Amino acid sequence: MEHETFWTLLKDPAHWMFEIFLIALFDGLLGLIIWPKIKKFMHHYKSDDKMIHGWEEKMK
Repeated sequence: MEHETFWTLLKDPAHWMFEIFLIALFDGLLGLIIWPKIKKFMHHYKSDDKMIHGWEEKMK
């Protein structure tokens, strides 16, 4: 059995392809799960900002 070290993994193209695959897979899944929540939060934040800006204009 061959021993893997940091240097052998660093030089192995198959290892890097697998790493890129895992990054794409998990980042894609996290993005699909989290993005709708972020989008909802940003919409809520912007609507609150517009409402507060309207109140400030009325106060002037």
